[in-house]
Amino acid sequence: MQKQIMKKPGRLERFLGIGAIVTLLIAWWIGYFRNGVDVVTLLSQALPEADRFEKVNGSTYAAFTPESDNPLAYVAVGESTGYGGPMKVAVAVDLQGSVIGLVVMDHKETPTWYERVLENGFMERLPGRNYQDGFVIGEDLDGVTGATYTSRAIASAVLQASRAVAGTQLGLPVPEESIPRIQFGLPEITLIGLFAAGYFGHRQKFKYTPQLRWASMIIGLVVLGFIYTRPLTLSDVSKFLMGFWPQWQTNLYWYILIGGILFAFTVDNKNPYCEWFCPFGAAQECMGAVAGARAVSPGRFKIFLKWLQRGLAWLALMLALLFRNPGLTSYEVFGTFFDLEGNTLQFALLILVLVVSLFVRRPWCHYLCPLRPVTDFYRFLRNWIIESWNLIREKQSAQ
Repeated sequence: MQKQIMKKPGRLERFLGIGAIVTLLIAWWIGYFRNGVDVVTLLSQALPEADRFEKVNGSTYAAFTPESDNPLAYVAVGESTGYGGPMKVAVAVDLQGSVIGLVVMDHKETPTWYERVLENGFMERLPGRNYQDGFVIGEDLDGVTGATYTSRAIASAVLQASRAVAGTQLGLPVPEESIPRIQFGLPEITLIGLFAAGYFGHRQKFKYTPQLRWASMIIGLVVLGFIYTRPLTLSDVSKFLMGFWPQWQTNLYWYILIGGILFAFTVDNKNPYCEWFCPFGAAQECMGAVAGARAVSPGRFKIFLKWLQRGLAWLALMLALLFRNPGLTSYEVFGTFFDLEGNTLQFALLILVLVVSLFVRRPWCHYLCPLRPVTDFYRFLRNWIIESWNLIREKQSAQ
C-alpha cells in the first residue's frame, strides 16, 4: 500500500486553529453560565388553577388555591434528553398521581421538529395518564412520526416528574425504574456495514472500489436518508461539544456514527462517511450522474470559498454554544430534502443545490456543508500532533 503524504499545517492555519479553539471555549463558558430557567414563572402554565406555589424540595412545588391551605396538586420538573439535548418539563400531578397539566420549560430541539410535536397534539395526549402507566412510545403512547426523539423525551420527563410526586409527596407505591432496552436494529447494522465497506474499499488491493462505493452511497441514501432520516449534522456535533451525551442504550446509532468517524480519521486519516455513505452527498452524486456533473475548480475564488465555508461553520458553532441550543443555528438542508420540512430559505437553497448538482460534483459538500470544516479541523489537529510527536522523537534520537 502506498504511503500517504501528510500535509503539514501552515503557520496561518495553526494560528486560526488556536483562535477557533479559544473562541469556542469562551462561547461554551459564557453559554454554560448564562443558561438558566426561571421555574416559578412557568409553573402557573402547567396548573393555571393554582394561586401560589411553595417549594417542597429540589424540583417539586406544592400548588395552592386561595380557598384552601391544603395542596390542590403538586408540580414537579422532569428532565430527559431529546434529539438536541436536555429537555425540562413542568408537570402538574393531582393527589391521585395523575397528570393534569404540563408545559415544556426548556428544550434544545430543532424548531421544525418541536413544532411538529405541538401541531400533532402530542402534549394533549399526556394529561389524564397516571404515574403507573408506561409512557412508552409505540406501546401505550403514540409518538410523532419524524420527531420520535422529541416525543420520547417529553413522555420520559412527564413520567419522571409524576413518579417523583407520587413517591415522595403522595406516599404511593412507585414501580421500579426499568433498565432501558438496547435499541440495535437495521439502522445500527447498516451503519456498521457501511463503515466496513468504506474500510475495505480504501484498500489498494481491493478491485471493486467504485462499485462498492456506489452501493454504499445508495444504501446510505435509502436507509439512513429516506427511511430513517438520520444523517450527521452540525447539531449533532454541537450537542456532543456541550456535553449533551444521550443515553447510549437508546442512542447507540449516534455513538457508532460519531465514534466510527473519529476512529477512521485517527487510525487511517480517512473520512468514510462524507465520501461513501452520507445520504445528502449521495443524493447530489446521483443528480450529477444523470447530467454528467464534473469536479469544477473555483479558480481564484477557491481560498475565499474555503474560508467562507469554515467561517459559517465556526459562526454556527459559536451561536449554538452561546445559546446552549444545538439546533438553533443549523442551516443544513438535509431535513428539507428527506422530510420536506423547512422554511422558505431552506427550500430555495435546496433547489439551488440540486440544480447545480447536475453540473458540478457535490456543490454542497465542497462549498457549503458545515461538517467539512469540522472534519478538516480534526485532520489538522491530528496532523499537527503527529508532526510535533515526530519532531520530539527526532530530537531525542539526535541526542
